[in-house]
Amino acid sequence: MNAIKSLLIFTLTIQILLISEAVSLKVNEIAIADHRHHFDRSAHQEELEYGNADRFRFGRFQSPASIKNVLSSIRNAPLKWFHGKDGRKGYVSSTKLGGDWVLAESEQIAPDCNCEEVLRAYLTGDLQEIWNKKEILECRFSLRKGHFGMHPEKYYEQDLVLKSQRVITSHTGVMRYSQKISIDKIGEKDYNVMVRLDPHQQNGEPSRKKPFESLSVYVGLQQKGKDVQIYAAGVMQVNRKVVPNLLVFDASGIAGSMAGKGTLWLGSYFEQRREMVTRA
Repeated sequence: MNAIKSLLIFTLTIQILLISEAVSLKVNEIAIADHRHHFDRSAHQEELEYGNADRFRFGRFQSPASIKNVLSSIRNAPLKWFHGKDGRKGYVSSTKLGGDWVLAESEQIAPDCNCEEVLRAYLTGDLQEIWNKKEILECRFSLRKGHFGMHPEKYYEQDLVLKSQRVITSHTGVMRYSQKISIDKIGEKDYNVMVRLDPHQQNGEPSRKKPFESLSVYVGLQQKGKDVQIYAAGVMQVNRKVVPNLLVFDASGIAGSMAGKGTLWLGSYFEQRREMVTRA
C-alpha cells in the first residue's frame, strides 16, 4: 500500500510540473561555452586504459560514436536494458577500471522534443530532486563565468547534497559536492555537455563528504528526427574516506546513478509529457 501511495504521489508531482511548464526556459538562457559547425574529427580521443584511469580526459567536440568506440575496448559487457519502477528506462553499463575507479555509461531516447528542451530539463534542480529522490536531497544550478585556458567561458555550477547511503551495516552520511558543467553546441541542433568536479568548491569541511575524489562525465545530445538520442559516459574515482574499500564495485552504484541510471529520467520525463499532450 505504501509503495502504491508513493508511486501515485510521484506521478501526480510530475503531472503538476508538466502542467505548470516548470522547465520552460528561454532558449538564450542556455549558456553555451563554445560552438563549432561539426564534431571534431581531427583531434584523436585518447584511450581509456585499465589501471590508468587518472590519466584519461574526455575530448571536447567529440561525437557520441567516437566516445563509445574508444570505450568499447575497456567495457566489460554491452550496455544492458534497464527499466526502473519509477518509469526511467534505457541502456546502462558499469565497468571496473582498477583501484577506486569506475566507468559508467547510459543511452536513452527522449521522444518528441529537441536538445534545447532536454538541456532545460536537466538544468532544472526541482526535476533532478524528484527523479533522483532516493539519492538527492538538494540540487541547485548557478550560471558562472570563467576561463578555459585563455578563453572566457560560461558554465553552470551544480551544487549537490546527497542523502546518506547505507554501506553494509553503516552509512556514508550526507554527502556534498559541486560540479562544473560546460555546454558546447555542434552545428544547429546537437550538443555536448562536459561535467567535472568544480576545483574551486572542493576544499573545506562540506566537500570532505563528497562521494568522488575525481569525476569526468561526457554527455552527447543528438537530434534524431523528432527525438533526442542521449549518450552519457562517466569516469569516476570513489572517495574511500566516505565509502569503504569493502564495496569497491557495489559502491560504484552511486557513481552509476550520476552518469548512468541517474540521468535516465530525461527520456521518461519527455515520454510522460508526450502522453499528457496526447490525452489533452
